Amino acid sequence: MIRFIICGWHMNQPSLINGLHDLMKMNSDDVHVFWACHREPTEEIKEKFDHKVFFNGGEEYGAYEQAVNYLDIDDDDICFFLHDDLVLKSFDFIPLVVEGLQDLNVIGNGANYPEPSYDINEVIEIGIKEEFDGMTRKDYVKEENQHLFDKIILDMNTIRPSFLAMRYSDVKKMGGFEPRHDAYEYPRKNEEGVYVYRGNKGMSTWGNEFPQLNNYKFNKVFGGDKIGYLSKTYLDSPFVYECARGNVVSDHPITEMDGQGIKVKDVKTGKFYEL
Repeated sequence: MIRFIICGWHMNQPSLINGLHDLMKMNSDDVHVFWACHREPTEEIKEKFDHKVFFNGGEEYGAYEQAVNYLDIDDDDICFFLHDDLVLKSFDFIPLVVEGLQDLNVIGNGANYPEPSYDINEVIEIGIKEEFDGMTRKDYVKEENQHLFDKIILDMNTIRPSFLAMRYSDVKKMGGFEPRHDAYEYPRKNEEGVYVYRGNKGMSTWGNEFPQLNNYKFNKVFGGDKIGYLSKTYLDSPFVYECARGNVVSDHPITEMDGQGIKVKDVKTGKFYEL
């Protein structure tokens, strides 16, 4: 079984929504799509897909973790974990991933930046909740997985949480996804109407910290050489473009989509233009 588990938040990319719906209809015995929503889904999502609203915590990995605990997944199932702000160009990546996972354990879309030195004992002064103030990165790890976090990893290979593919047996082998469930907390709007976490921390704070916990496990459990990508280009591949907080951005151009009416955010002006 090929499974697509989608972290539902934006729910506004027609290429992804329509593409997944068509793929599922044409391959109903072999493909299952499930939306793990962090807020109430649109009527379109409700009508087209299996879905469930989960507590909005843990960023993308919180959605994935809650979904795999809810679903009945076989060990041999190949799971695509996707954020919903992806521009889908082609599903031709599916056979490439199926073949690639015969040797690799985790496959991302565009190559991500490696982490030169990741110290699991680094202290985070302002925690995601008050009870986490002054705790270390390791304290955000599920208790049953903390034995894995025992050293600094140098040159840690990383994958963005917006697209990763794994066999479910490997998800189980690494103890599921971090962070620990009592670290689930949702962002709130500040006085300027911007979503922030406690201490007025921007979305990118925990949006980076939590993925790194999982990247640590990818490297520790499987090895950095068992992490692969569909492309050497950040955010972009011939198959998928990973938006940045819901937007195609000018400093990381999307390829092969000219004339498709894609809106691009100019990172210098904040204005949008159309391809």
